[in-house]
Amino acid sequence: MVAMMNAVSRDGIVPVRVVAGDEASGLADIIGQYLGQLLEDSPEKRSEAARLRGRLGLRAREGDVTVTIIFADGTIAIEEGLQEPDAVIGGELEFLMHMMAGRANPGWEFLRRKMTLTPGRRPLFAYQAYSLMRLPGVHVWNGMPRPPTGLLVGIAAVLMVGLSIRFARSRAAGGNDA
Repeated sequence: MVAMMNAVSRDGIVPVRVVAGDEASGLADIIGQYLGQLLEDSPEKRSEAARLRGRLGLRAREGDVTVTIIFADGTIAIEEGLQEPDAVIGGELEFLMHMMAGRANPGWEFLRRKMTLTPGRRPLFAYQAYSLMRLPGVHVWNGMPRPPTGLLVGIAAVLMVGLSIRFARSRAAGGNDA
């Protein structure tokens, strides 16, 4: 059984389908609904999705649930299990949802060991799919920790003092007199 989440391709909407239909895992259903709504609301995302080709595997640690998101021929299919993915992203379910929306930065979370990445045949495909799934207007650096304001002010002060000393030494040595 195949459940169509959004099948209005004549109007420029990329169809999203969950292949397992009523027997689909919660992860497959959530991803199908998320992608269907994202593409319905954004012409830019529909255009980006239509150009994307490849397979992204997602592994939720809870229950070891896996799905493959297949981008091909202007459609997106979500299948249960890992079906020859080009890359696999793994982590807690909540993290996967935040990552897809762009609320968690995958690079930072990888360094913190909150996610795993198995690059597969096409190492950059995971980033391409992440870019598509990120909510419109969410910057790629979103989800990064913010340094304390005092630290930023301190770094700026040290740089200014360092540049002032260098400039003073340069002038004392006879350089750059206007």
